Amino acid sequence: MASTVPFWLAFGATVVLLVITLVTGWQRRRKLHLVAAPLTIVALAVAIVMTERLMQNYTFPEAAKVIHLPCAKAGGLLVLPVAITGVWLVFSERARRWHKMSVWIWLLSVVTATGTGIWMFVQGVAKTA
Repeated sequence: MASTVPFWLAFGATVVLLVITLVTGWQRRRKLHLVAAPLTIVALAVAIVMTERLMQNYTFPEAAKVIHLPCAKAGGLLVLPVAITGVWLVFSERARRWHKMSVWIWLLSVVTATGTGIWMFVQGVAKTA
């Protein structure tokens, strides 16, 4: 069976980069924020790929998947308004309110996806070769 280490490394990197992105955004440290934010999105994409690989090695209850998968998809898709309003903010201060709102909504979706994902993972059973 494949190791879970790549998934947990990708997940940890995503969390660390997310915190850096939030702190630098909150502190209006624009240069660092403009580096950390795209790196966070890339790390999230890698974590999603690692999750897909991990799911091939486990069996999860359907009830858990039915709850988690829409939360995970929302978390992935809601990063788009964050990115769009972030680019807009580079060019116009009027975007700040919209960017903050999209960030908070996205964070709520990511926390929900993370919680339901961990809940699903705890219920998972490793497939035997």
